[in-house]
Amino acid sequence: MPEATQPKSATGKIIVYRGSSIVGAALGCPVRYKEQEIVELGRGKYAEFDVAPGRYILTNKTSAVEVIVDPGEVRYVRCMIKTGLLTGRADLQIVDKESFAQHQADYERKEVSFIFAQ
Repeated sequence: MPEATQPKSATGKIIVYRGSSIVGAALGCPVRYKEQEIVELGRGKYAEFDVAPGRYILTNKTSAVEVIVDPGEVRYVRCMIKTGLLTGRADLQIVDKESFAQHQADYERKEVSFIFAQ
């Protein structure tokens, strides 16, 4: 008898997070999509967004990252504060599930109301 397969979700998810590092503790990490701020993350925070499959460019003042989401897929974006000459800067990076899962229990979910439109 063939094994039943779970149907793939018609949507995907983007999880954006910032670790708990003390580096840049006083700085926020704003994340934008199509020039609109979708979330600003403090230390140890994350936000989840349900999205239609597709290509998304997330930005802030100093970096950008392309996020391609397939149906049923979860993609992870880390905001990392890097030290600079006079101030720190927020850098966005695509990471794997394990990078997020290692410390997920230490992160606090930030509720967001932004809805992505393609």
